[in-house]
Amino acid sequence: MGALPRNPFRELRELFREQEWEYAPSQRSPVPGSPGYPEHPLWRKIAYVAISLLVGLTGGFGNALISVNLPYLEGALGLDTYEIVWLPTVYAIMNCLGGGLLFKYRQEFGARSFAVTFLTLQLAIIVAHLFVQDLGSAILVRAVSGLSATAMTTLCIYYMTQAFPPSHRPSGIVLGISIPQLAIPLARVIPLDTITLDKWQGLYLIELGLSALSLACVLAFRLPPSVKQKAFEKRDFLTMAFYGAAVACFGSAVGLGPYLWWWDQAWIGWCLAASLPLFVIAFIIESGRKAPLIDLKWLSGFDLVRFAIVAILIRIVLAEQPSGAVGLLRLFGLVNDDFRDLSIIILASSVAGPIVAAILITADRIPAMIITALLLVMVGSYLDSYSSDLTRAPQFYFTQALIAFATTFFIGPALLFGLTRVLAKGGQILSSFVILFSITQSVGSLVGSALIQSAQFVSERYHSTRLVSYVTGMNPAVDSYIAKLSAVYSSVLTDPAELTAVSIQTLGQQTTLQANILAYNDTFRLVSAIAMLTACFLGCVFIIKIIKSRDGVKPT
Repeated sequence: MGALPRNPFRELRELFREQEWEYAPSQRSPVPGSPGYPEHPLWRKIAYVAISLLVGLTGGFGNALISVNLPYLEGALGLDTYEIVWLPTVYAIMNCLGGGLLFKYRQEFGARSFAVTFLTLQLAIIVAHLFVQDLGSAILVRAVSGLSATAMTTLCIYYMTQAFPPSHRPSGIVLGISIPQLAIPLARVIPLDTITLDKWQGLYLIELGLSALSLACVLAFRLPPSVKQKAFEKRDFLTMAFYGAAVACFGSAVGLGPYLWWWDQAWIGWCLAASLPLFVIAFIIESGRKAPLIDLKWLSGFDLVRFAIVAILIRIVLAEQPSGAVGLLRLFGLVNDDFRDLSIIILASSVAGPIVAAILITADRIPAMIITALLLVMVGSYLDSYSSDLTRAPQFYFTQALIAFATTFFIGPALLFGLTRVLAKGGQILSSFVILFSITQSVGSLVGSALIQSAQFVSERYHSTRLVSYVTGMNPAVDSYIAKLSAVYSSVLTDPAELTAVSIQTLGQQTTLQANILAYNDTFRLVSAIAMLTACFLGCVFIIKIIKSRDGVKPT
């Protein structure tokens, strides 16, 4: 008899189906939807680490390339600033929304289906965008990428932890959650010529290649099977409809506010106003459920509220690097290629952060590690606040290395802080923590960038007004400076009126530059102050806990 004909539908189902592995029940994950942890040979552990690196970087690399090249994309594609800013804003919104529902998807369909589905979806959308190139399709790609990034960050952690024994699994979690944070410093190292090919198609080709390679590796190296259970309920989708609308309204307003300015566009105010009742409706829907998607009772605990506030504040201060120091360098007409040496230092420091955190991590060290990250940002930002018109990339080597190290040093301990409280409850409220963590990181990043840019703008207006009041014809120093400028331009300009006009215009440009530099210095001091106050708050909480534990009082 001949061979049975191939069934493409059966083969397709096989791609999504989890294989049967033989391992002890004790090696199964206590959380449904997460893979088990059997013993692996060394070669497989190495493969899992390599795939974790690839998947983790792929999840955030496309958005990172856009974020770090936003000013150049704007001009090349002929878009206004407020239009191009929609790309990272939509990515952050969808990245935040993916947490809760994707967690339940893993529980019901398993990690295998979870991995293949969202990698295939991202691949298909990027391919489509290569043929349809407009702002709408670009926003769609960013939306799907934000959703897929949530899935790929989870996969990155799953693959990384497979390489670690149970006693060192927290180190694997620290490394896994930190890998996507390397995307932005790595993107700054990529030469502009590589990604500006044919109206920036090179950017999407890089993202397409990484996504295809990640999908191939996930198909070739399967994760151990996970325990599945019925997870979705009809009310989940109702909750997520209101919750998603609330996040979309708030994220859109915060993302576009600094560019369109907060009270110049009515829709920004309406979105901010609408987000609060939408959140309230979502929480009311969840309040009466036996198995809520968002467990308000648990999330309203003092330690979780404190965690959320601190995590958002840390995300705000960590915005100093992409929005502060890099923005200041761009004032002098520098592009990413002009300070690649600084980008390499930032990348090396970002790589060192999770490695050191993975070596040091223990449950009792988490508060001290988070405080250390805050103190590093405080010192780096304060030193940056002494910038001048002579400041260039070399003056930022040390300070930005501190902040880059703190960025990746912080996120692993922050995740583990919440996970220890989730597992202490048996893992039932993991979806609530996933949603909380997504909000603190994605929305926290938007809030941080908005605060930095808004503070810089307000401060620049103040310094411009102050400096312009000194630049008058009644000031002898101004007349002397214009005379010096006229002497410089006299070799190329002979008309006295034109010479004076050019000199006054140059003086105005330099006044604006100085006002911007002073504004950035004020912003750096603001970030340093927030970091110091947050570190002091955490230090006080930590000391109170130690005192209570010595007195036999259960700490909160």
